[in-house]
Amino acid sequence: MTTENYDQIIYRKQFFFGPQKLEYPGWKSLQMPWGNWLSTHPTLTVTQAKGNGIEVTLIGFILNPDSPADSDQAILESLIGSAHSVDELIEATEPYGGRWAMIVSGGGSFVIFNDPAGTRTVFHHFDDAGRPWLASQPGLLADVFGFTESEESKEFRASPEFQKRTEIWWPGDATPFKEIRILLPNHYLNLRTREVKRFWPNKPLAAVPLNEGAQQAAAILKGVLAAAHTRFPMALSLSSGLDSRAIFAACRDFADEVFIFSMKYRHLNDESDDIRIPREMTQSLMLEHHVFDCAPYQSEAFKQVFDKNVQGLKTDWANIAECRDANLPEDVVVLKGSISEIMRCRYWSLGVYPRKVDLDYIVKLMGYVGGNTSLVTDSLGAWLPDAQVVENYGYKLLDFLSWEIEVGKWYALGCTVFDIAREDFTPFVNRKFYNIMLGIDPKYRSYPMHVAQRELVNILWPELSKFPYTPSRVLPKKKFTDGAFFDMLRSVKKKAGF
Repeated sequence: MTTENYDQIIYRKQFFFGPQKLEYPGWKSLQMPWGNWLSTHPTLTVTQAKGNGIEVTLIGFILNPDSPADSDQAILESLIGSAHSVDELIEATEPYGGRWAMIVSGGGSFVIFNDPAGTRTVFHHFDDAGRPWLASQPGLLADVFGFTESEESKEFRASPEFQKRTEIWWPGDATPFKEIRILLPNHYLNLRTREVKRFWPNKPLAAVPLNEGAQQAAAILKGVLAAAHTRFPMALSLSSGLDSRAIFAACRDFADEVFIFSMKYRHLNDESDDIRIPREMTQSLMLEHHVFDCAPYQSEAFKQVFDKNVQGLKTDWANIAECRDANLPEDVVVLKGSISEIMRCRYWSLGVYPRKVDLDYIVKLMGYVGGNTSLVTDSLGAWLPDAQVVENYGYKLLDFLSWEIEVGKWYALGCTVFDIAREDFTPFVNRKFYNIMLGIDPKYRSYPMHVAQRELVNILWPELSKFPYTPSRVLPKKKFTDGAFFDMLRSVKKKAGF
């Protein structure tokens, strides 16, 4: 890898914010309110708008499913025109998709928040003078300030759980550095007071019938993809699963313009579900399908850049990223189906909600038992009381565990990781979409069939429903004892000491 290539891909699509510019080759700097600077990689889009006493800076892109032709500028101006405060502007973003962070100033407020899944990641640090510093990943801040890994992080990395898992992330808002935290979804950071505040949910969850909800959610997904189609060329990572199938179905009107590909990595081969089913689908539709083998991509030069690019995850994705970089068209945005776990009862997979959800239960659910260190208990313990308020609005705490702690940390930072080899984007990032899907009866959202998610495909492109979903997967079966009554009996038995 040449020095020129290194400068082009290191910290690709990333940003840095603070009282001083970040001087990296080719980076742009923009003066911001309150004496700050926003420094960005040359490939990262930044849009600004002022009006109605509010100033907004958009980092990334925002999409309007109801009006796909709207530009970033048009959407920002619409938001400003309808809002009389920063809080109103934040609430007004509910119908929009995209991958973005917004810095908003007005009425004495100065805040940052990001898209509903936090996929435009925001990490923060306040210096001794109380000044805010922000970045797209913790390594940028650590490099500038000379931070070193905390003892709590070292303990976590030394734990059996961390050692045995291929993919693992620092839980809660924690990072490898004590001085740096991540901004979780559904929260904003007040850059003047240092306060992290939950802004959503703020109204009761409405029950939605399956058919009505699926129709509404499908329309949003289709609109988001139509808006993305007007902005940039797209590549779809197609597997045999539910998520990429729904995105594929939403691309029906322009599927022949999407670069469709699948990747062989880890144990996958030509006859694996995730290669065979996409091949059969695209052949039946006479669409081109590309298959890339990641095995040959093992260069040490790329891995060194990959490891430096983002800190805060343990993965084996370097060869996948290198394969993407070598084979995908230069200017595409990669459509990914991840984060749908939010709508399908990820942590109560059979649709039976546990009677008691406490810190110990959450640690076990997330598979941190063997790595139950102070970093795990402190970070998840701090999140729990903040998140419990969602149940006052009719939501399930475990759905927000998936949303904010898993998706908002693991998948969101994974997007930043893969930006090194074309930008990632998931069309499911839309708060209105999830509000609808979470209102559907859990029996339609949970294992083994995920009826509600399958219904999206039935509505958007019925022909795709005839192909099996991951047919070799062994599906869990709900037993007679997997119900609320027997769950209550088990709880009583446990309390009685039996």
